[in-house]
Amino acid sequence: MNSELPYRRKQYLVDRGYQLRFVTRVFVVVLIVAVVSSLISTGLLWTNMYRADLEQQATPIAALIAVATTLLVELLIAIPLVYFLGIRQSHRVVGPVNRIKRVLEAIGAGDFSQRIVVRRGDALEDLAKTINRMADSLQQRLPTRSGS
Repeated sequence: MNSELPYRRKQYLVDRGYQLRFVTRVFVVVLIVAVVSSLISTGLLWTNMYRADLEQQATPIAALIAVATTLLVELLIAIPLVYFLGIRQSHRVVGPVNRIKRVLEAIGAGDFSQRIVVRRGDALEDLAKTINRMADSLQQRLPTRSGS
């Protein structure tokens, strides 16, 4: 049966607008958290660096600056990872939604032979199976239209 064949991924950006908005929102949240954290740590460092009684603590201050620099580098590395993982994860929802929409439009037009094919593990796999069972039931109950 056609519904048993695995669906192969052809592209990650199925709904470019939605997926890029989704990933951008996730990225903005990560960026805001990182910037706020950096500003707090930088503010604490600067307020404590110029106290006269801290001259002997130059090594710990340098270590904290190194930590802040490391956090910045990690953020720069995280940016492409957030985009890639966000697009990949959103694809697991957007792809099946688009396929479900096309099949439901065909079923609504009277073509009960259409089935939804999704990969195992897609977010809407159970919904696709339920719609396929409904289409099977409709196809068995209703007379086939000529030309379908």
